[in-house]
Amino acid sequence: MAFTASFVERVRLVLRFRPHDTSTAHGRSHERYRRMTFTTAAALGARAIALLTSLVSVPLTFRYLGAEQYGLWMVLASFISAMGFADLGIGNGVMNAVSEAYGKDDHDLARQYVSSGLALMLGIAVVLALAGAIAYPFIPWLRVFNVKSAAVAAEGARAFLVLFCWFVVNIPLDVVTRAQAGMQRAYWSQTVNACGNILSLLGLIAVVELRGSLAWLVFASTAGVVAATIFNGWILFRDCPWMFPSWGDFRGTAVGKIFKLGLLFFVLQCASAVSYTSDNIVIAQVLGAAAVAVYAVPQKLFSFVSMLLNIGMAPTWPAYAEAATRGDAAWVRKAFRYSMCISLGIAVPICTALALLGPWIIRVAVGKTLHAPKQLLWALAVWGIIAAASFPMSMLLNGLEALRAQTLIAIVASTINLGLSIVLTYRLGVIGVCLGSIFTQAFISCPLYILVIHSALGEIGKGRGEAPEPKYPLTSSETC
Repeated sequence: MAFTASFVERVRLVLRFRPHDTSTAHGRSHERYRRMTFTTAAALGARAIALLTSLVSVPLTFRYLGAEQYGLWMVLASFISAMGFADLGIGNGVMNAVSEAYGKDDHDLARQYVSSGLALMLGIAVVLALAGAIAYPFIPWLRVFNVKSAAVAAEGARAFLVLFCWFVVNIPLDVVTRAQAGMQRAYWSQTVNACGNILSLLGLIAVVELRGSLAWLVFASTAGVVAATIFNGWILFRDCPWMFPSWGDFRGTAVGKIFKLGLLFFVLQCASAVSYTSDNIVIAQVLGAAAVAVYAVPQKLFSFVSMLLNIGMAPTWPAYAEAATRGDAAWVRKAFRYSMCISLGIAVPICTALALLGPWIIRVAVGKTLHAPKQLLWALAVWGIIAAASFPMSMLLNGLEALRAQTLIAIVASTINLGLSIVLTYRLGVIGVCLGSIFTQAFISCPLYILVIHSALGEIGKGRGEAPEPKYPLTSSETC
């Protein structure tokens, strides 16, 4: 009975709408859990709305555009996705820096980080805009899109211009969402972005009804996202007016810190991308393109678990950063144990169920033409569980800014993973790439991560003494 009452009280504390008093360690602990819970719930809702809008927009636009022009749109989206690292990791650097300022309750420092981060992002956007303006007239669009009609190629070029402009504009605007995440207020950006997706869907429907071109469809699909980000900015600076950027708060030291963090995050992202995206390439090169589907289709099933855990674990990153800045090592350790238990508690039963039900799910989804070996399904289940254990570790290391060691581990592990996957695929077939990932993660990455985490946790609070009193203490009536 006492356990039930305690559990109900804890649920009430994390689900209440009124913020906790963050002028005390106890209140800050509850407030972190509350914000993490709200952010996870908002992210899940936003992902569900994005899926629903996609289910409506894909058949709608495909029927309207036809196979060729719809294919052009997907190619354009792939180009932009490939440029996803164009911010050089600066966005993640801004988030960590703002989390540090939040942990110090230093409004001036937070504004300096936001102002300096915005200047860096504007610089990247200007460089990309100039490069695009120079290159655009010389790009052989007919050959790039591999279409026969010059008119179709010209339409694709105009659509690319719209999409590229959106991409460039969104780079500096991303400072808003990163600052929100650093303040552990990402639930606002997730909620508003979900509304932006709905707005984009309404725009697509309007363009289809008005018989607009592909370029107008692309504009409608992106306008809602940009509008949502601008609205996010209004919410952030309304609640935290002291964070509003100004050129007078541009600081070289802030730029140096953000840029240094950003480059480390950038290298880390690239190394991780090699590990997670090379499997299909290895199979295609070793066994042929036809064998890729045997691995890729069941792998898609298990990627659902990774997506779910990524949504759930992401809010812990800025919370760790803020708590570590305050020297609250006890909370960091406790939250890390919770996150590890939750991650494995979700992954183990789901991965086991997918391994058992995988053949039936695949048969229903794609028919009897594809046969996924049971050994492959169980290997993917083991890989999913190991990845579930590594997610909380990565978030903790990101929050503690243990990036040098994490980046070095990622580079070494991705290199070994690639070589081992190639050798095992030659010897064992498609299961080889999965076994290579399992070995690398279980025997190289995770043990080294544990060592780095142990060292980093021991450094929290060293030389700080007691956590400093807040310069700008928040009360339960404040939202920022």
